[in-house]
Amino acid sequence: MLVFIICGIPGFALFYIGPTYGGLLSKLLNVLLVIYFLMNKKSKPAIVIIIFGFIYYSISGFFFTGDMDIWYTEAIKYFIFIICSLELAIKTNSKQIQIILLVGAISILIHTLFFPNSFGRYSGFYLNPNSAAVVCLIGFAYSYCIKSITYRLLAQFMYTVAGIMTLSRSFVLVLLLVILVSVLSNRKNIVGLLTGAVAIIIILGTTNLHLNTKRFNALKSIVSDDIDKEAITENPRNETWALYKDFILDKPFFGHGFKSMQGRETDTLGIKTGVHNTYLMVLGEAGIIPFFLLLYIYIYIFARSIRHFSSNPEYNYLAIILITYLLVSHNYFDNYIILFVSIWLYQKVKEDPEMTNPITQT
Repeated sequence: MLVFIICGIPGFALFYIGPTYGGLLSKLLNVLLVIYFLMNKKSKPAIVIIIFGFIYYSISGFFFTGDMDIWYTEAIKYFIFIICSLELAIKTNSKQIQIILLVGAISILIHTLFFPNSFGRYSGFYLNPNSAAVVCLIGFAYSYCIKSITYRLLAQFMYTVAGIMTLSRSFVLVLLLVILVSVLSNRKNIVGLLTGAVAIIIILGTTNLHLNTKRFNALKSIVSDDIDKEAITENPRNETWALYKDFILDKPFFGHGFKSMQGRETDTLGIKTGVHNTYLMVLGEAGIIPFFLLLYIYIYIFARSIRHFSSNPEYNYLAIILITYLLVSHNYFDNYIILFVSIWLYQKVKEDPEMTNPITQT
């Protein structure tokens, strides 16, 4: 089940094998989660996350004008995952997650080296390069749990190289932020910055990679004297958010309904580009109540992670990654990787720091 969730296998099968197999694997994951939940001792559920989902789906569904079967299906899948994956998250340790994340990062490298495409951005199992980038960031954060400095640096090198292959602009910025915060925990963690620099130098020196020319040149310009500001700032997220400002202000209390802020085939507002911001998506689709609940959940996670900073600094890094990722994405409710890590981290930070095992910094 962990492999299915963290590597996004059902989505990968849906795209590359076909809807029949993808649908079957998705249903299989849900069935396995329910069976696992029923066969294990029940822990106290993450009530606030369940309440958040209930309010979001209730309000957004009430104003939804599309096919209600879509609403029912997605709501049921969300609640099955949120409720039934809790026991799996509680019983999963950092090492297990780390191993599977490494497999995911390797899939991005394989995609880059052996299956080049005209798009020039790579994602491995994750289909979307931005989703692949956040997986690499999450893996980088979990790498701080590795006690051996050699294996830790190797893992960080793998995540950095794989993350750069996605050519996600936010990847480099968030990675740098995580490394800088990690230095506050232990000055020896500055080697993480050196690892990232080595990875970038190697990639810049490799000429046979089929990378998106414009984004790759923007990356090269960062380490040169001639920064390509136009490429770096092309189609910034704040301009995308601004497209939805009037719609959000028009119905701030109850929103415009389910999927109205996600663009493409679900567009009901006349904007084909999705809002690319989970906080604004929730506000625009279901109003201020679930919006404030979502803010509360991640502010709580971040604040509690600080209490664990001396013993488990990786909690804080993960909180930073999750909060920043929600600023640039709008696929929260069906993004099982983000949901699983959120549940895992929520349960971890609830514990008393005195009861957690300290991480040995080497």
